[in-house]
Amino acid sequence: MSFPGILTPRLELVTLPPEFFVAILEGLRPVASSVADFQVPVEWPAETDAPWLRLRLSQLRQDPAIQPWLLRAVVPREGPRAMAGYIGFHSRPRDDGTVEFGYTVLPPYRRRGFAYEAAVGLMDWAVREHGVRRFILSVAPGNTPSRSLAQKLGFRSRGATCTKSAGGSSCTNSSVCDSSESHRCSRSVARAHWRALRILESPIDAL
Repeated sequence: MSFPGILTPRLELVTLPPEFFVAILEGLRPVASSVADFQVPVEWPAETDAPWLRLRLSQLRQDPAIQPWLLRAVVPREGPRAMAGYIGFHSRPRDDGTVEFGYTVLPPYRRRGFAYEAAVGLMDWAVREHGVRRFILSVAPGNTPSRSLAQKLGFRSRGATCTKSAGGSSCTNSSVCDSSESHRCSRSVARAHWRALRILESPIDAL
């Protein structure tokens, strides 16, 4: 199945088919690049990415139509078609209309505003095409740039959540963005001129 990308002024958020995940999990980077029609960087994925990549492949095999909701490559529209990072929802929206997403920008492409632009683009798509109004974003407590971005987008902290595994424990700070409650979130997902987008000043809980 083929699904269109999401276009922002500088980026394309490209959906990824099952064949991409199979190739990348088998270490066949040239095949993955050919399938996706962009260059996959040599530093990605890390070994620690394998479990969640397998999970996304399993989700796609069970429900091919879920592809637009899962992982998308962040590809700059100018210059060589190369993967600058990735972004995506973890699943379809829940019954209450809430959906969670995450993102990563690879080191060579950081400090260019790509994470913000990709997040607004993804949220705008979910609002415009599917009526989503509530988003969840989980950020590691020590990830200051992502915490700042969540605050800029209008997310309000819901507190830390810790999980335990055989390898130890890990914690994330879960934040929520509800456009019916937050002027910042509402403005972030509004269909507006991208370059004129400004975040309205309104108090939000400290992250």
